[in-house]
Amino acid sequence: MNTTLTQMEQWIDERVTDPLHPEYFLLYAQVEFWPGVREGGALEEYYIIIKNRVGSVGDRLRDWVLKRFGVSARLADWETIPSLRQLRAESQYEDEF
Repeated sequence: MNTTLTQMEQWIDERVTDPLHPEYFLLYAQVEFWPGVREGGALEEYYIIIKNRVGSVGDRLRDWVLKRFGVSARLADWETIPSLRQLRAESQYEDEF
């Protein structure tokens, strides 16, 4: 099991064949628990490895939160975290147009 962000990134880099179109990516998500942070509820942060597939990542994450935590939680925020390999590939890529 990957426990640190560095280990998660290494796991992804070992499996990605094209860094411009990665098969996996790292994602940061915030899950808010009822009654909400402003009313004294909890907010937890997660780093998740996601397999890249067709469909909305946001919808997949909302389904994950519902299945894992039930109706007392909601997906508050999320963003993808590009790997260093992906950032290097994007900076070296030259657009043909």
